[in-house]
Amino acid sequence: MAHDRTFDRETTRRTFLTGLATAGVSAVGVGSVGGATTEGDRNPILMVHGFLDSGETPWWDLTTHRLKEIGYDQEQLYVLSLGALATTFDSPEVYAEEVTTTLESISASHDSAVDIIAHSMGGLDSRWAIEKMGAHEYVDSLITLGTPHQGTYIAYLAYITPGGRTMVPNSEFLQELNDGQLAEDVEYTAIWSNFDALITPDEFATLPDAESNSVSTAQNVFIPYKGHIQLSFDTEVFETYTSYLG
Repeated sequence: MAHDRTFDRETTRRTFLTGLATAGVSAVGVGSVGGATTEGDRNPILMVHGFLDSGETPWWDLTTHRLKEIGYDQEQLYVLSLGALATTFDSPEVYAEEVTTTLESISASHDSAVDIIAHSMGGLDSRWAIEKMGAHEYVDSLITLGTPHQGTYIAYLAYITPGGRTMVPNSEFLQELNDGQLAEDVEYTAIWSNFDALITPDEFATLPDAESNSVSTAQNVFIPYKGHIQLSFDTEVFETYTSYLG
C-alpha cells in the first residue's frame, strides 16, 4: 500500500518541519482549535494532496494534529503521498487509481465509510475515483480545498505536464468529469476563496451548477481572504469543514 500514516516515518525531521511551519504561518490562521470535541464514532479520514505537493509537507502534519485535538485517533488518520515533492504532476486519472485502492483498504480495515480532505488537484483525483472508478461505495464525504473543479487559467503555466493539461478550463478531462452528475451517496463540500491566486478565476474552485444541483448533498462554501496553500492549514477553514465530516 502506497499510503503512509502521519508521524510514522522520519519523525525527527518532520517534527522540526512542523514546528517551523507552525511558527511561520501563525500570522495567517494557524493556532489551537479551541474547545472542539468529538463525540461518538467518526469515520476514518484520508487526506489527499495536490499538484506538485506530497504527503510529507508540514500542513498535513498540522491537519493531523488538529484532528487529533478534536478527538480523532491516530489510527483513523491517513495521509496519501503520491510521490516526492515537486514530482506529482501526473493526471488525476492516474492518481485516482491509488486513491481508489487506498480508500478500499481503509474502508475494509475500519469496516466504515471514509471521509476525504483533498487540497487542490487532490480534489480532482478524489472526484475521478468516486465518480468514475466506483470509489463512491467507500466514501461518506468529500471536502475539497481550493480544487479547480472548473479548471484554472494558471494551469497553462504547467501545460507541459499531464496534470497541468487536465486543469486547463474546458479540458477533455474536465468535460468528462463534469458530466452533470455527482455521486448520489457522497456528501460534497467545495471550499473556495477570493484570495486563491492559483485558481483563476476564483469561482472555478466551486462545483459547477449542474453538478451541485444534481444531488441534495453538495455545497459550495465561500471563505474570504484565504490563499491557495493557506486553505490547507487555516484555522477558520478547518473549523468550517470539520462540521461536515461524517
